[in-house]
Amino acid sequence: MTEAIATETVDGCVVVTPTGALDVATSPALHTWVHRSLDEGATLLVLDLSEVEFIDSTALRVLVSVHKRLRDTESGGFAVVCPHARIRRIFDLTALDRVFTLTDTVDEAVIALKAP
Repeated sequence: MTEAIATETVDGCVVVTPTGALDVATSPALHTWVHRSLDEGATLLVLDLSEVEFIDSTALRVLVSVHKRLRDTESGGFAVVCPHARIRRIFDLTALDRVFTLTDTVDEAVIALKAP
C-alpha cells in the first residue's frame, strides 16, 4: 500500500514522490495525484520512485497516461527516477525504458527535462 505521496517543485519541475507499493489498490490515488498536478498547470513532471518497493502493471498504466498527456504538450516533459535495479527491471521487461526518461536521481531527471 502506498504510504504517502509527496509533491515538491525543483527548478520548475513538479516532483511527485510516492512511497510503499504502487499496485492495483494504490494506482488510482497516484493517477489522481499526478493528473491533478497536470490540471494545475505542471508541464515538467518527475516521478520519483526511489521510495517505492513494488510496482505493477496498473501503476505502469498511470505512467503511460502521464507520458501520453505530456507528449502532446509542446513544452511538456516527463522523467522517472528509478534507482533500484528490481524496479528498473520492470521497465526493461516491458520496454518502457525506451519510452520514458529514466534516471537515478531527481537532479538528473530535472537536468534531462530542462535540456534543450
